[in-house]
Amino acid sequence: MKKWKQSLAVFAAIWFALSAGTVHARENGIVLNDKHTVMGSSQIIVEGATWVPLKELADSMGYALSWNQKTATAQLVRPGREVTFTAKSKKVKTNDSLVTLAKAPNILKGKVYVPLVSSVSILGGKIWTDKSSGNIMLVDEPRFTSAAIQSRTYWVSQKSGEIFLSASAGSKPESIGTFPLGETPYSLWLQIKNAGNGSDLLLLIDKHYAMFNDFSNGYQALIRNGTILKQMDYHYIIVSYPHAAEIPTKQLYMTDGKNVQYINADGSLGKLFELEKSTGRSGDFTVEYAAEDIALVRNLEHTELFAVNTRSGETTNLSAKLISAADRKDWDTADGNDPFVVTKMLVLKKREGNVLTFNYTGMMDGKVHQVVYTINK
Repeated sequence: MKKWKQSLAVFAAIWFALSAGTVHARENGIVLNDKHTVMGSSQIIVEGATWVPLKELADSMGYALSWNQKTATAQLVRPGREVTFTAKSKKVKTNDSLVTLAKAPNILKGKVYVPLVSSVSILGGKIWTDKSSGNIMLVDEPRFTSAAIQSRTYWVSQKSGEIFLSASAGSKPESIGTFPLGETPYSLWLQIKNAGNGSDLLLLIDKHYAMFNDFSNGYQALIRNGTILKQMDYHYIIVSYPHAAEIPTKQLYMTDGKNVQYINADGSLGKLFELEKSTGRSGDFTVEYAAEDIALVRNLEHTELFAVNTRSGETTNLSAKLISAADRKDWDTADGNDPFVVTKMLVLKKREGNVLTFNYTGMMDGKVHQVVYTINK
């Protein structure tokens, strides 16, 4: 009876704080692996304890969460660990053991709130407070990031690069391969695209800015029925500049900066385009637009834009073809790492049928020129 009354008192205190509007995000945040989390704005402080929504904590630590309304239980799953929380109960099942929370979870305004400190420990993390900033610091060594599509859930360990798959609801995560990750303090995010016919394209991406440059690292894997068909990765350092409006890309592809691998509508591997060979240029390329009939790729060293006709295999240097002879004198000697240059380069603005419309700006006169290119059928 005494324990029940204590639990009820905590619940009442939290509910009163929420209802009264006295709960607010404190200035200090909640940081996981040196990255601020959304929990910092949704935490509440009641009776000297920090409480956070369980869903936000689970997402931050790479857990897939499922809720059973009938039993009021939340099941959290990631590789190597399965945890079950029950509303209003301090007992938590982790793998085959029972452990005890400091305070029982409670459902408040449709969300399950849990005490942060003991919950992080049960989920496999470590926690302390940074006295200089006041931030609550969390460390989770595997650094899992996860994403789901249909009934399939994927995890990637940002520490080891290992890829895990739960192929159906309720199945345990199984290791299916590894991304060749390098050491990085930055957090990567995982995205899945449906490639068709049961194939998934996994994209593990890190994008950050430093010293006037955009750093972009990407790891890709085409997966069918738990088997990796192909992997590619790229690593770019691109001068930061105001990016022009882009035409949406609908064609799925993979790239390593020197090759582009198309993915067919049935989820199988399509044509491979070797960019250095077809363009006659060396170095890295980025894909600015990809469609079934054409790919626009840019050479990062000289900012030249090339059109690859994916049906015929013909490659056209659009910078040479569309920029006027007078303006080309400046472009031929241009430095692709110069911020002044990259803000003026040839950029796709519109597509109507097989006609592509581009803009570029003259480097000397500053005039904006509109030019068109017609894709050969």
